[in-house]
Amino acid sequence: MSASKCKILMMISSLSGGGAERVAVLLARGFLQRGHDVALATVYGREGDFYELPDEIERVALNLGRDRSNFVQKLTGNSRRILALRQTIRRIRPSVILSFMNQTNVLALLAAAGLKVPVLVTEHMDPRRDGLPAAWRWLRRATYPRATQLVSVSQAVDSFFTWLPEKRRTVIPNPMPLDAIESESGRPLRLSYRRTVIAMGRLAREKGFDLLLRAYAAIAAEFPDWGLVILGEGPERGVLESLAADLNIGDRLQMPGAVRQPFAALKQADLFVLSSRHEGFGNALVEAMACGLPVIAADCWSVSPQIIHDGSDGVLVPPDDSAALTGAMARLMRDESLRAQLGRQAADSAQRFALSEVIMQWELLLGKVCGEH
Repeated sequence: MSASKCKILMMISSLSGGGAERVAVLLARGFLQRGHDVALATVYGREGDFYELPDEIERVALNLGRDRSNFVQKLTGNSRRILALRQTIRRIRPSVILSFMNQTNVLALLAAAGLKVPVLVTEHMDPRRDGLPAAWRWLRRATYPRATQLVSVSQAVDSFFTWLPEKRRTVIPNPMPLDAIESESGRPLRLSYRRTVIAMGRLAREKGFDLLLRAYAAIAAEFPDWGLVILGEGPERGVLESLAADLNIGDRLQMPGAVRQPFAALKQADLFVLSSRHEGFGNALVEAMACGLPVIAADCWSVSPQIIHDGSDGVLVPPDDSAALTGAMARLMRDESLRAQLGRQAADSAQRFALSEVIMQWELLLGKVCGEH
């Protein structure tokens, strides 16, 4: 069967506001545009949806995502999820299954056992620091050899899985919706300062926004016309707001929450900072580059050289180093011509992550997989 005739069943935990969820929706749209028959199943129900699918894509919401309190309940809950996914596979009869994120990958592989449907599993996070419980780590080791192909979003992520045969591993980067970026879709911000440093991501410790606040606070007095905006939502909001108050920059900081299409907001800014302690890929970084922003990025494992080439299309600093971040920010905030130069090169560099380019890489893999089954 050729890639143009693939019937794809995508599986993911939910369509909440995370990076992998955003990628799943983008790929689903891209596959649909290329003529594939696409369905998408989520373990959770629709109540937590942040992203929307086109009407032409069948959405299966299993509504089995409620957390369980003890071992027996967790085991029972996962057994129900596996059974429901298996029933979905049998009903839809896909030519290939595409699963996202580690726990859902394990469930998908168990659900597809014996059904003779190829399963492609994808890894989006830094697997060294993904917080996967010991039992799930064991299950990943036990089930991933059953996968037809493991697709990692970066060479760094792929390097963790050398215990799988090289011929069954592929690296495909995350796609960017450059058409939406070019159309400037999204909600512009009401900015309080003439110049803006912007960052974006889940408000969680791994994103290093505390480092960014400290770096910004160290030079805020030197740059009174520069404000700081952080797009995103998450469990660290209160911690970050308290830290900003302690650093006396609360009135210089805007945290408007998560936005579905951040591109209009990004285009209003003058400098983007990725302060993450670790990343599997760095979606926000590439989106900022595609918007023509000069970028500073912590060189956190997967960023260089796949995304940033230091001094050419961005500036790299050591991870978890607020002093280095302070120096890089001050340098670019002082130098408008350097910001313009880096921004132009960043926009050109980001073109390789266009959805159309990434879908072509997926279709090469799908053509091989569907043709073999």
